[in-house]
Amino acid sequence: MGEKLDAMARVARLSVALTCVALVATACGGGVGEDGGVAGYEVRSETVSDESTQDIWVFTPQSEGSWPVVMLLHGLDGVGEAMAETGSQLAAHGLVVFAPTYRTDMSTEQGMADLESDITCAYRYAIANADRYNGDLDQPITVAGWSLGATYALEGGLTSEEQPIACGAEVPLPEVVVAISGCHYQFDESQFDFDPSGWGNKDATVLLIGGEEDATCAAFQSEDAAAELREAGYDVDLVIIEGADHPAPIFHEFVDGEFVLTPDDPAGTQTVDLIVDAIESRSG
Repeated sequence: MGEKLDAMARVARLSVALTCVALVATACGGGVGEDGGVAGYEVRSETVSDESTQDIWVFTPQSEGSWPVVMLLHGLDGVGEAMAETGSQLAAHGLVVFAPTYRTDMSTEQGMADLESDITCAYRYAIANADRYNGDLDQPITVAGWSLGATYALEGGLTSEEQPIACGAEVPLPEVVVAISGCHYQFDESQFDFDPSGWGNKDATVLLIGGEEDATCAAFQSEDAAAELREAGYDVDLVIIEGADHPAPIFHEFVDGEFVLTPDDPAGTQTVDLIVDAIESRSG
């Protein structure tokens, strides 16, 4: 997975704006230990890494089976643990979930290169090693991202270019791409282009999720992005979650400036269900 140079420049402009607020937590999704789960399966989690990757959290159903694979991307200044509750609940539905941590210092050209490399190498590592966790690559591969991760999910998952990053082998592109609470056009006074007309992977199923009360990446951004993606030839579903703010779809809220886990948040549950439904629809 990777991004085009113009997309990277857009993300850099986005990161400068987002640095002004505590957009993403570094907190761990509580309630997820060695074993957990809230749906049909108990869930086991562990952290893995490779010489080409940062840490990657892996959430797997603790049951015999053959499971679809999901890559779950966090936002700016965050870590994979910020996606732990979402990852655990997805795994409890019968999915193998990889949630990498990546460097998010995009103030320099090297920082941007490191960020792209971390995401690309984590994706390649996850797909290449999915069978170790009973991941089944004959079922749909999914990339889902929240906030800044939504940008990378779209522009990386829908890429049309060969990526020159030297890690691992070339692996299949995702068949399901999910962008959650993405700032696709603007943040505060900063504005940027969203032009999917030259993107690839047109056979992918695309799901955009926004929060009705999102003051960071307003719902209209998901709505407008969905319209442009459809015009570019993609199969797109759009869901705006009633009453949800920016972190609610990943089971968090801001309390006195702190990023706090809300494991029973209905917006998070709805997001998990939407992702599961998108994968099942693609499987059918």
